[in-house]
Amino acid sequence: MAFQSSPVLDFSFKAAEDLSAYQYHFVKIDTSGQARLLNAGTELPDGVLQNAPGTGEEAAIRILGISKIVANAALDEGTFIKAEHVSSTDTGKAASAESTKSLTMGRVVGASGAEDDLCSVLLTPYVGL
Repeated sequence: MAFQSSPVLDFSFKAAEDLSAYQYHFVKIDTSGQARLLNAGTELPDGVLQNAPGTGEEAAIRILGISKIVANAALDEGTFIKAEHVSSTDTGKAASAESTKSLTMGRVVGASGAEDDLCSVLLTPYVGL
C-alpha cells in the first residue's frame, strides 16, 4: 500500500494544461511559472503533482519528501526512479533508473506491484549521479 509523509516541500503553481488525469505523476514548471506535463524522456521533472487540477487551476507539487506516484511497472523498495515519457499523453510515471542514474529523481520506499499501481518514493533533489 502506498503512503506519503506530511509535506516537506510543496508548492502551488497554475496548471498550464489540463492535469486532471495526472495526479501523482511527475510534472515540470515551464518558463511562465506554470505546471505542465513532460515533453521528453530526458527532461527533468520538478516534482510530483499532488492534486488533479484543470487548466488554470492551482497545481500542488511536492518537490521534496515522500510522495505517492504512479509506477510504470512493478518497482521494489530501494529502486532508483526517473520520470517515464512514452508520449504526450503517457508521461510522468515513475520508472526504474537503475541503468540511467543520471536522471534519478528519488528512490522507492514503498513498492508497486504492477503498472499503474501507486508506490511511495522518497523524492530527492537531482544530483546527476
